[in-house]
Amino acid sequence: MLSLFYIIIFIELLTIFYNLIKFLIYKLKFKTQLKSLNSNCDNFHIYVLIPCYKEISVIKETLDHFKKITNGIKNIDIYIITTEKERNENTLGQTTYDYLLNLDILNNPQFHLLNYPQITGMMADQLNYAIEKILKNQSLSTNKIYFSVYNADSHPDNFTFIELSQKIQQNDFPKIIQQYSNYFLNYNFQNFIMKGFSIYQTAFEFRNGIINNSISKYLYSHVVGHGLTIRADYIQNLNGFNSNFWCEDIYLTGLLHNNNEKILYLNSLDNAQNPENLMVQIIQNAVWFKTASHHFSILKNISKNFNISLNGFIWLCHEFRATFIWLMMPVFLLYSLIYPLLNKYYFLLLLSIGTYLIFVFTNYLLNLIIINKKRFIKYMKNYFSCCLAILLTSIGPFYSLFLKNKIKTKR
Repeated sequence: MLSLFYIIIFIELLTIFYNLIKFLIYKLKFKTQLKSLNSNCDNFHIYVLIPCYKEISVIKETLDHFKKITNGIKNIDIYIITTEKERNENTLGQTTYDYLLNLDILNNPQFHLLNYPQITGMMADQLNYAIEKILKNQSLSTNKIYFSVYNADSHPDNFTFIELSQKIQQNDFPKIIQQYSNYFLNYNFQNFIMKGFSIYQTAFEFRNGIINNSISKYLYSHVVGHGLTIRADYIQNLNGFNSNFWCEDIYLTGLLHNNNEKILYLNSLDNAQNPENLMVQIIQNAVWFKTASHHFSILKNISKNFNISLNGFIWLCHEFRATFIWLMMPVFLLYSLIYPLLNKYYFLLLLSIGTYLIFVFTNYLLNLIIINKKRFIKYMKNYFSCCLAILLTSIGPFYSLFLKNKIKTKR
């Protein structure tokens, strides 16, 4: 249908213009947000929480990295939280807990190991267990205690905790601070198409996290389960991390927006891995989409303990729009490319291809350049891998329709 073709092209052009305006605003505002730095951090404490489930292949390298970047910082302790669920599912093999017991790094007084004793539950349950255990023996006020959550493959920038400490003090002990991620940690080991997914995922973090947060609280923004720092008294008031949904960070995003809480962000990044296999990527996206698409259920669950605000409804609209775009955008983009080809409208085909190439550059790759040109310009050579990956991004959401149980994706 020709009219649908023109609508798709128009929306792509509108998105290009919208993003260019956002980038301009971000660059202007960012210059005015720089503040003087203060390194004193004696009046609060940070507990890094690293939940683990079948993470033998990556956890040692991660802990060595955390040891390096926290060396000399006295107000930080690092807790690795394993789960008995792993032993219950694998009675013959070595568990992550058993593996960690033999690591020398646990002799460092800064590092601690906890094992969640239940054979069921998810990451949220491991985090809540650790928080309860840690706070039982605290004399410091809970509004001066922070929990920073990271994944077993997280490699935060070297100055992460220096910046985090400064951000806490400069903002008078805020409730929420988020470090967003780039997904290039294993980039050199990925094939052509998976490099595109790494760029796509990183661009999503930068656009919806850093850039949107900088411009307006009314734009779509999110928190992520790794790189999240939350004040102890606030997570207690929320009754811990929610375990009714597969992805506790998507639920928390809705709750924060409903409660009108500001999400502060760090300029440093968490360097994380992206899947090296397309099927793993599809399953990972399906798990995320399964929770994101339950936005009505999330808001209903929030209403049990909190009054639903206007911001809660705004988040609901954003989440509905975001999940619809995630599911259907690649379908429409493919239509705009296939329709003129099948009907031999070659001028329209050139128009469609040209518009799409500009759309991908401004909506994805330009985010990387805007945030840190020197750091990310080398990934621009895989521009066409990103173009291909975007056309495949709806496979995960469609696959989620058949997903009954949460699946642990391989590293």
